[in-house]
Amino acid sequence: MAYPYPFAFPDARQISQVSSYSTLSGALEPAPTQSTYYPVRPNASTSGNSARSCYPYPERNVLHPAKYMANMPPAVPKKMYKTIAPSGFHRLPQPVVTDTSASPKSWCRIGSQHAAIKFNRKGGGMAFRVNELVELEDKPEVEGGHDQVFSGIGDRFIKVFITWPGYSQLIVERRICTDNGTLKREKLLKLLAKYVEDLVQNIHRKSIHVEKGYEKYKVEWRPRGVPSIWRDCLITSLVHESGSNWQVELHVKA
Repeated sequence: MAYPYPFAFPDARQISQVSSYSTLSGALEPAPTQSTYYPVRPNASTSGNSARSCYPYPERNVLHPAKYMANMPPAVPKKMYKTIAPSGFHRLPQPVVTDTSASPKSWCRIGSQHAAIKFNRKGGGMAFRVNELVELEDKPEVEGGHDQVFSGIGDRFIKVFITWPGYSQLIVERRICTDNGTLKREKLLKLLAKYVEDLVQNIHRKSIHVEKGYEKYKVEWRPRGVPSIWRDCLITSLVHESGSNWQVELHVKA
C-alpha cells in the first residue's frame, strides 16, 4: 500500500538520516563519517495541497548535497582596517607587558586572540596625533568610528598597558569597560590619548631620567611646558596581547 509523504507523524520507514551538510551537524555529537541522500519525489500519490496541509512546518528549498556549496550566497566581507603610518615615522618599540597577577580563571580574560583595533583617519591622511586628540572637544573623525569594537566580548573589562622605551620603571595600566560590548572606536581612541598623556605627565612630574642607550626616545619639554612628543607621536591601533591585556601601538618620528 502506498502512503502519501510526508505524514504528520512519519513511521520508521520514512525517517531518513540527516545529511552531514546540515548546519546543525556535529552540534551535539560527532558528525557521521558517511551520509546517505534520499531524494524525495515532488509528486506524491496525493495532491501537493493535501500533503502540504498535514505537514506542520513550512516548505524548504532542499538542495542536493553536491550542489549545496555552489548555491551558497557569498559571505559578507568583514571590515578590515590596515595601519596607515606616514613616511618618516616608525613604530615605537614597546616591551610586551605580562600580567602575572591575574589567575587563569580571571573573569576579565578573553578566551581567544582578538584582531587589532585600527585608528585610521576618515578619508585618509596622517594618523591621529596625541596633541590633536587631547585638545579635541568633539569626537574624532576616525574610520569606522561608530563600530562597536568589543561586540563579541560582552560586558567585561580590558587592561591597557602603555610603556615608553627608556622609562621601563614607569608603566601606565588602565582598565576600560567594554560597556556590554557597545564601546565605539571613536570613544576608545579618545581614552587612549588620555592614557598616553598620563604616561608623559608622570615622567615629567616624577623627574624620571631616560635610561642609557635610549636617549633618542627622551621625553623633553618645550618652554611652555608642552611635551615634545605631542606632535610627533601617533596612535595607530590597540593590539591584543593575551588574556585581558592590550597594548597601544604608537608611531613616532624616525
